[in-house]
Amino acid sequence: MQLRTMSMRRLLFVFSALLIAGCGLQIAAPPALIGPEPVAVETVAVEPAATGTAEPGAITARPTWTATVAPSPTAARPSTPTPTAAAPVPVNWDVYTAALRPAIIQQLAPEMRPGGRLSTLTQYSLTVTLDADLKWVSGHQIVRYTNTEQEPLDEVWFHLFPNLWDGHMSVSAATVDGRAVEAALEAGDDLLRVPLGRRLEPGQWTEIAFDFRVPVPADTEVGNYGEFAYVDGILAMAHFYPTVVVYDEQGWHTETPALQGDVIFHDASLYDVSLTAPAGLIVVATGATLGRQENGDGTITWRLGGGPMRDFNIVAAARYRMATRQVGDIAVNSYFLPEDAAGGQKALNWAALALETYQQQFGAYPYRELDVVATMTTAGGIEYPGLIVVVRRLYYDPNNELFFEGVTIHETAHQWWYNVVGNDQINHPWLDEALTQYSTHYYYERFYGKEAVSNLLDSFRARWSRADYAEKPIGLPVSAYPDKEYSAIVYGRGPLFLIALRDRIGADKMAALLRRYYAEYAWKIAAPADFRRLAEEVSGQKLDDLWREWVEP
Repeated sequence: MQLRTMSMRRLLFVFSALLIAGCGLQIAAPPALIGPEPVAVETVAVEPAATGTAEPGAITARPTWTATVAPSPTAARPSTPTPTAAAPVPVNWDVYTAALRPAIIQQLAPEMRPGGRLSTLTQYSLTVTLDADLKWVSGHQIVRYTNTEQEPLDEVWFHLFPNLWDGHMSVSAATVDGRAVEAALEAGDDLLRVPLGRRLEPGQWTEIAFDFRVPVPADTEVGNYGEFAYVDGILAMAHFYPTVVVYDEQGWHTETPALQGDVIFHDASLYDVSLTAPAGLIVVATGATLGRQENGDGTITWRLGGGPMRDFNIVAAARYRMATRQVGDIAVNSYFLPEDAAGGQKALNWAALALETYQQQFGAYPYRELDVVATMTTAGGIEYPGLIVVVRRLYYDPNNELFFEGVTIHETAHQWWYNVVGNDQINHPWLDEALTQYSTHYYYERFYGKEAVSNLLDSFRARWSRADYAEKPIGLPVSAYPDKEYSAIVYGRGPLFLIALRDRIGADKMAALLRRYYAEYAWKIAAPADFRRLAEEVSGQKLDDLWREWVEP
């Protein structure tokens, strides 16, 4: 491919001047791509499937046991008897594995069996309705929650994220195992405490249900980077439903997140979702589309499902078009507005190349699809399981193409660091964000020239300079970095630490460390101590001085 060239002044300007909120990315693609030529793919309009038809690509490999099939979210549900430790929680693997690649299903099969680690993941069943004007979301939610801790529990907590920014989400008709309970709003109104009415012993599960309703903001300035909003014909629904708070050895993580960073900290979970929406919408969601049913009243009900996943998001627009490209058995799909077709094709090719690169370096991507979707977010890009969003303005602004590419490959890397390997994004944000910046640096080293990689490093330092090169530890909570410090320390100084770690232990051992980290902590929550332990085991050396210099308070 003919190499692109750009002046050093221009590159440094792009690297240092651009700022993305939300995911917080400030990088730009270097000028010389050396790698596969972009593949031209036909752009097509996305049309709803015929009534009741299933999405193409049926599962071709299944676990060898017989799954216990739970009713769909739209079915009537009888009262649930009080579960006992001896009764395994019902798991509808036909729904949850629909999004997974066949090889991943076989790999995870032992952990899916009754009593296996994945069989006790929280299960969300959501029946969701969008009003015709897309101004309200209403839903009925059933959560099957297993106590995987060492002590009994007598309550379960839920985040109501829209209420962090006065979203007016309401919850009603709460039940536990079919019995009505008095759920209580806490911390203002962004936390919901559900009393169980009994001791939930370790190994036991319970079924919690309630109705919820929330208005959809019509302004991206409301909320966290416009993640939940309907603006200019594009609906984004991140955090639209109540989510279970993480419980660990510290108890329930009910702290209010600082809004300059990501707000979620979630266990991997399983999702079965029924969405009834106006028929004209093109719906893109985390997980797989299992089918669509026309209702004869101007609406379509979409059946969506998947897992394991950290959270669930839906994006929709009447005018979306789609282009697709295969990476092995993975379909990479790009959704964009028709006038942005050229930008949609670029996003597709960058995401496909990043996906292929990160699989080779870190390990297998778990899902059958990766969706890249243009939205009106005020961030440059934001990550979700199997789905990344990129701000629409980048699709048509030729002056920001370098930034556009950088956003796309950064957000793709989050499929490894945040989704498969989870972490506490509230208290340990460097574990996913600095690792994602480092992954982007690896991508550039692989495909771009030395000058461009040097400029990328300069961009990290330029970001750090916004905090006057303060030697502030990267291992602090988001709330400990006021103003521009969060971006400067976590996204600027953070990847420089990981590059220093690679320089200390060697590139081969750094690669082995990340592959092992990805394999050992898949669908778990990793802590900084876990990453350090693996780094010392793989390198065969103590790294106390490096951690004191860069990470520890």
